[in-house]
Amino acid sequence: MRKPNVVRIYKHSDGTLVTKGLEKVAYMLRDKTQFEQYGITTNLMNDLKALIDSFSNRLTDVEALGDQTNVTANKDAKAEELRTAIRDVMARVVLVFPFGTPKYKKFGTDTLSQQSDSELLLTAKRVVRVGTEFLPDLSENGLTAAMLTAITTLSEEFADLIVDMHIEIGNRDIEQEDRVEAGNTIYTILVKYTNTGQSIWETSDVAKFNDYVLYNTISGEAEEETPKAS
Repeated sequence: MRKPNVVRIYKHSDGTLVTKGLEKVAYMLRDKTQFEQYGITTNLMNDLKALIDSFSNRLTDVEALGDQTNVTANKDAKAEELRTAIRDVMARVVLVFPFGTPKYKKFGTDTLSQQSDSELLLTAKRVVRVGTEFLPDLSENGLTAAMLTAITTLSEEFADLIVDMHIEIGNRDIEQEDRVEAGNTIYTILVKYTNTGQSIWETSDVAKFNDYVLYNTISGEAEEETPKAS
């Protein structure tokens, strides 16, 4: 069965989750004597703090997107190198086989600038194959085997960069999902523990009761009622 999409269950930012989480843990450690009466020990509080610390050290989506963007830019630059090399060959081909003739069209470069990555790879291989076939006819106008070999090398490098780009896209998707799951785990524990804190101080200390109120907006400034555990 396919795993369902992971959805964030808290409304505020990850940064607010970290700062609010650490704040609540500090209050809990202050009130550890009361919390221990509910089975929430110092070890459990420290475990929550460790989860929050680990979460704060995770790769952010901004960083993951930066890695993906960098690899994509490298891929696009290599694609342009490959197109330039192909155009260099075709500038010689057209001197022997005029544009539109069957032999010219056999190279398949008419839509070079609009081709997708996969189409460009196929075109590069075809240009090398057909160029090798017609090399005796084209060598007089400057086409060399080395030029065709250079296209092969560029196409291999381009293919590697395409793979790298897809790996980075996959890594970013995985990291996003893992980050949401980790944040949801922290938030779920926080709700449970802060509900307990509110129960402890509800009838005896308004200030301490308020210490355990969670803020669920993006800004962290507007207060929403914390859901009570059933």
